[in-house]
Amino acid sequence: MSEREHLSVDVVVVGAGLAGLATALKLARAGRSVRVVEAEAAPGGRVRTDWYEGRPVDRGFQVAFSAYPALRRFVRDIGIPGDDMRPFAGGAAFFDGDGWSQLSPSKKSLMGFSVLGVADRLRFAKLAAEVRFAPSKMLLGRDEAAPTTEEFLRRRGFTDAAIEGVFRPLFGVIFLDRTLGADPGYFLFLFSMLVRGSAVLPSDGLGMVPDWAAGAVRQAGGHFEFGSRVASVVREGNGVVDGVRLEDGRSIDAKVVVLAVDAPSARRLLSPIDPETAGRIPTGGTSVTTARFALDHSLYEGRLILLNADPENTGGPRIDLVCQTSNVTRRGAPNGPHIVLATSVGDSDAAAAGIEAAVERQVHRWYPEFPWAKVATSLGVIRHPFAQFRPLSGVRRSLPGSGTRLANVVLAGEYTVHPSLEGALESGAAAAGLVDRQLG
Repeated sequence: MSEREHLSVDVVVVGAGLAGLATALKLARAGRSVRVVEAEAAPGGRVRTDWYEGRPVDRGFQVAFSAYPALRRFVRDIGIPGDDMRPFAGGAAFFDGDGWSQLSPSKKSLMGFSVLGVADRLRFAKLAAEVRFAPSKMLLGRDEAAPTTEEFLRRRGFTDAAIEGVFRPLFGVIFLDRTLGADPGYFLFLFSMLVRGSAVLPSDGLGMVPDWAAGAVRQAGGHFEFGSRVASVVREGNGVVDGVRLEDGRSIDAKVVVLAVDAPSARRLLSPIDPETAGRIPTGGTSVTTARFALDHSLYEGRLILLNADPENTGGPRIDLVCQTSNVTRRGAPNGPHIVLATSVGDSDAAAAGIEAAVERQVHRWYPEFPWAKVATSLGVIRHPFAQFRPLSGVRRSLPGSGTRLANVVLAGEYTVHPSLEGALESGAAAAGLVDRQLG
């Protein structure tokens, strides 16, 4: 397409993350002409995977749960076999400064989990029973008197040992926020996902999901344009939006524009044409930095995640999570390389520069005899300054939803529902449904 040519489609989807892909897939299968415009060179957004010597290397540690309803449907719809969604069957291992305690998704594991005292185990089991079969929408809609997750847990009687030893290290990496400031309804929804299943990782890394989804969109007749950034949404003098303009000067005419970009980008694109709705897109975000390594020797055995519940910090950015993902993906030769991701939640850009050294110090504290410096090869550091919005008290009640004040501009992104992979997929389905109704 030359600079003077205009492409015309039913729908232009801005962004090829999970929300945009879910939107595009549903619309393309409904027979709509769809074009997805993505600034990056590949689909996925934050959920992308690189490769090193035949092993998948994710660009960040995102939590996917086997019990997520929208994720289950989406994986099935794009054709990923169920066996390729591999569980962290061992659960999580917590390091408290003195040693390790492992908690897996089973009642027996909970009863033997030494971090929790007897009273806290009973409280944990009671809360799990309350949410196990509760509908997700009901849990998300619970408006507790407690404004934050931490206050909710304290009102339920959980001790400091339980909050600092289990809930903060675990939900700190799920929320991407160690303050436990998320509203209780969001916490209860995620807690129910843990109770009903386990964390999972596709056999080709998390990027397998957007890669297969993009293939399904193409098979349904949709088209992609990668490496193209949208500069603005085009609104004519009569107030009608009729497409988007790219930074290189080209335009794409469309009956409907779907903004499926991250929250800051959606706010920027929407503000000039609908400042009221744009003002409801949350600006308070949380950041995450992930250091990636290939090891000649395995750091640990088992399909589990290592969580840092140590009150002391080894220096530099705090390492909240370490995961040897190759234990789960099992790609390539069984003896290596072993892929390790280490995540630090909420640290500044300056602190991110020291994350690799901080990982080495943390591993030495956990496994003093492990020869990290000799066997570890850096695969780079990935930083997401706005990984997701913070669902603080009352924030989710004011989210914009899929619609805008402009009839043919629709939003798709986790910031329309709740900040998770599940939220992104839910928002894509909702956006596609709204577009379908608009196009009749």
